[in-house]
Amino acid sequence: MAVIRVIDRYLLGEAVRAFAAIVVTFLLVMVTLLFLRMFETVALGQLNPDLVLRLVGFQALRYLPRLLPPAFFFAVLFVLIRMHRDSEMIAFAAGGIGPRRIYRAVLFPTLPLALLAAWFSLEVTPGAAASSYQILAEQKQKGAELAGLRAGRFNEYSKGDLVVYAESIEDDRSMKNLFIQHRQHDRLELATAASGHYRFDGETGDHYVTLLDGYRYQGMPGQADYAIARFDRYTLRVAREEPRTVRKSAGLTTAELLRSPGDRSLRVELEDRFSYPLSVITLALIAIPLSRSLPRQGMYGRLIAAFLVYVTFLNLHSLAQNWLETGVTPPWLGMWWFQGVMLLIGALVLLPDTHAAQRFKRGLHGRLARG
Repeated sequence: MAVIRVIDRYLLGEAVRAFAAIVVTFLLVMVTLLFLRMFETVALGQLNPDLVLRLVGFQALRYLPRLLPPAFFFAVLFVLIRMHRDSEMIAFAAGGIGPRRIYRAVLFPTLPLALLAAWFSLEVTPGAAASSYQILAEQKQKGAELAGLRAGRFNEYSKGDLVVYAESIEDDRSMKNLFIQHRQHDRLELATAASGHYRFDGETGDHYVTLLDGYRYQGMPGQADYAIARFDRYTLRVAREEPRTVRKSAGLTTAELLRSPGDRSLRVELEDRFSYPLSVITLALIAIPLSRSLPRQGMYGRLIAAFLVYVTFLNLHSLAQNWLETGVTPPWLGMWWFQGVMLLIGALVLLPDTHAAQRFKRGLHGRLARG
């Protein structure tokens, strides 16, 4: 019994170290990509630079539950493949430690990790998503930044046909000393005003600049027939933003999703949250048969096969989401079926190593040898 506990601690320590290294690597890559995306948004004037760090943190918390299943999957694979390669599994088998003990040792850290993934997926992620939406909504209200309009510079729109200049832009979206140049069908229009303001229409995605008490000049370049008019109010659409469909359901609490079982999109969101802790268990169970290899067999072939299995897992996950949302899958089946399909794949991988399969092989070889 003491030997078994030592082996359990050994497998646990190896798996935890590999898992921690993979999670840190995944997080570094993910945070780097998030920073690059945020800095691009900042460069376009659509996000306040002071909010980048907060937004990246919230986004990292949103994606963390998705990283835990593959990280643990590849950690278990790496540890078990190395143990097969170094003949440690043969030594375990010689000492009476069979596959059941290996499954038990792997499941020992799997269940706490699944609970951790459930906590992140059901509690932390919705709060992080809601905070992200709030930050983006506040930035959207600051229309000047969203349209890329900067004070003290010539801002070009419509491939240069529209140029807007404002000497200053206040926090309340009021503007001072405006100049607008608008070219339409070889006709040039200039407008100037001492003051104005900016407005964003969230329903249509249109950005408007309104000039107050100014002058408007119209004419053809190189000709003297200019028309000059004085106006009290002149509004011009400077940019249009295509309405973006955002899955606001990601910001709802799990309790709110449970209270709305009839809405398909909310049902997809709810089952998607539960899928991540279940995926930790499913992928861990699949990793054990996938890791079986000969002592001197290289590990890369098994890792490539494991990568293909994980790609299949991701595709089935997306397919299950799409089928549930479009009504192809009945509500009682939901998204759970793809977890069963993956377990079936794991069972098929394990099938050649079972006692029944080994007896069948020996009997087949004996019949072939006699024949």
